[in-house]
Amino acid sequence: MATTSQVKSGLDDISAVIRNGRQAAAQAKARITALEAELGAVPTTFADLLATVNAYTPSDAFETLSKAELAKLTTEFVALKAAALTAKNALASITES
Repeated sequence: MATTSQVKSGLDDISAVIRNGRQAAAQAKARITALEAELGAVPTTFADLLATVNAYTPSDAFETLSKAELAKLTTEFVALKAAALTAKNALASITES
């Protein structure tokens, strides 16, 4: 059986683990928020490039490949944006308690 001081020390250790976990969650949420900003800027930052590729007919192998690659990147981009939002919302419930 644990003594009073051992129980107190153990409870303090548990508290430290929880506190450190919340700090890690807050840091992860901040990084995900920054990622969301980066992803949100992609359409504007690369507007000219996206317009160029989207305007391809395509008339040659390069244009065909570029359109196909953009389509795959778009799918990945949309999935990443959704996953980032889900993760941020999940972390919000931990960090705001």
